[in-house]
Amino acid sequence: MNDPLGVGPVGPGQIDDKPQHNETALYLDSEYKIQTSSGWIFIDNPGLPNPGLVNPGPADEAERPLLLDLTKGDAKVSQLSLAAYGISGKSTLLELKEKTWTNSTTTFTAVRKTVVYCESEELPLAEEPIEKSICGGGDQLIELDRLYTGLQAGRWLIVSGERDDIQDQDGNKVRGIKSAELAMLAVVIHNVREFLLADDRSYLGYGPPVLPGDRTHTFITLATPLAYCYRRDTITIYGNVLKATHGETRKETLGSGDATQPFQAFPLKQPPLTFVASPTPAGAESTLKVYVNEVQWHEADSLAGLSAADRSFITKIDDAGKTTVIFGNGRQGARLPTGIENIQARYRNGIGKGGNVRAEQISQLMSKPLGVKGVVNPLPASGGADRESQDTARKNAPLTVTALDRLVSISDYADFARTFAGIGKSVATRITDGKREWVHVTIAGADDIRIDQTSDLYRNLLQALHDYGDLQLPVMLQVRELLLLVISARVRILPDYQWEPVVKAMRAKLLDTFSFERRELGQEVRLSEVIAVMQSIPGVVYVDVDAFGVVPEKKTDRDSKKRRLLTPKEIIDAVTDFMAQSASGRQPPARVRVGLAGFDAGALRPAQVAYLAPTVDGTLALNQITP
Repeated sequence: MNDPLGVGPVGPGQIDDKPQHNETALYLDSEYKIQTSSGWIFIDNPGLPNPGLVNPGPADEAERPLLLDLTKGDAKVSQLSLAAYGISGKSTLLELKEKTWTNSTTTFTAVRKTVVYCESEELPLAEEPIEKSICGGGDQLIELDRLYTGLQAGRWLIVSGERDDIQDQDGNKVRGIKSAELAMLAVVIHNVREFLLADDRSYLGYGPPVLPGDRTHTFITLATPLAYCYRRDTITIYGNVLKATHGETRKETLGSGDATQPFQAFPLKQPPLTFVASPTPAGAESTLKVYVNEVQWHEADSLAGLSAADRSFITKIDDAGKTTVIFGNGRQGARLPTGIENIQARYRNGIGKGGNVRAEQISQLMSKPLGVKGVVNPLPASGGADRESQDTARKNAPLTVTALDRLVSISDYADFARTFAGIGKSVATRITDGKREWVHVTIAGADDIRIDQTSDLYRNLLQALHDYGDLQLPVMLQVRELLLLVISARVRILPDYQWEPVVKAMRAKLLDTFSFERRELGQEVRLSEVIAVMQSIPGVVYVDVDAFGVVPEKKTDRDSKKRRLLTPKEIIDAVTDFMAQSASGRQPPARVRVGLAGFDAGALRPAQVAYLAPTVDGTLALNQITP
């Protein structure tokens, strides 16, 4: 970057016979504080077809502008006063080392059009941007911005960024939709692009393999392709990935043992006790560990069947979620030895849907290990469920004894999954593609919690289905697909009734009747059901349903042909569009079909569930018909 300086002094006529400008001297139009250490001076005369400034050398270089290096003595800079053309003033003299200003072209016009650039500043070259999307997979080498020596093949990464594979109806890319996913690191290379041969450019997928000034940096490949493609300028790859589950570790002294007392019981002081997912028939295991005189005792399902020497205990959880540890009586399980404060417990507390945090919601650690600067969760947590209610336990109790931990029939797979901790609904069916067949199980979380395929709940359930099922019969597990039920109706009430109490009761009855708890996977919704529920409210004369249908929670991308979850804004827009189309006078359908698992356009789809979601605005609209 340079500051342009003019050449002077100003005056008419030829000046080649004047002492001011000659073959090695050039006077500037004013006084300039040019530092010799500033580096370069650039002299240019772009106004003439044949520049008056020439470089010594071959004829083909005769018209090049002049570049002088002050640090090497190509020119001297001095300040002095000059009198010419009847005027005087301060000027800066450039004494050139070589004769580069020829008398034949030193006319006044040539001098006036000459520009001197000085006080140069070195600017680093900007790096060439890479615009290719990152989709991962073994055929794409991902180039990182610098050297990362701590990466090792086989470790997990989290890729987070803005998706680049979503198009609208017009084929334009949709911006602003972010996602993140777990990926395994396959190959790590620390080098420059030059390590790739010229005929191997397809490995990078962009640009030349050799770049001037390239520094050693890191290239990686992933073990499997990413589920989506991401914009490179928005992507972040997290390398220090650790698995975390909900619950805070507690250590406490339960009390003192007394060998004279049978069935000693001690309550835990910090409820609720944390259970984590495991591939067992129950689907969960406790985090509680009990030590007596610094020797671990083990939890049992029941004291019945234990011997007098078994160091075991059982736990009991009351309706308030408080856990009590109960020991044996000396016949069914050993009694506690006598001691003072010799019963210690180590466990984690905290459980339920509260642990299903959003992406990037966690930013602080309860205790920070040495060297850890911060923490973030790029992926949302899923699979956390509250303790089953009494109604759910009453419904699932018969199912626990139907399979007896042996999965033989198709219904056994559905019953086993239904009683698995964290699962609210399940359905199983036999699927075939004409070449082979397998058992397909569709699940929905308790209270319809989110279940990702990378979650412990999903992986442990799939492992348990394999372990306890037929080894010769493959099992496929998928999470339900949600259909948001949309209802809009006008209601006429009796003259003596007030609108607010009636509509409040009607809304509550609709949300309860068509809630997740009361709808099953694959259960269709009939318009007659909706009308019957609304007509059952006291004070209602009649109802006129204007809109009735569903809005899918997922849609198929035009570009990637993959199913993706709609963003909250997209769901609201879809509900608004549905209501607008229904307002045009279209007759609502008699039923809404809700599909079971099967093939759709060559893709295997899970079973669906349709219900009213109170958290989604606009899905239930009730208006009064005035007389």
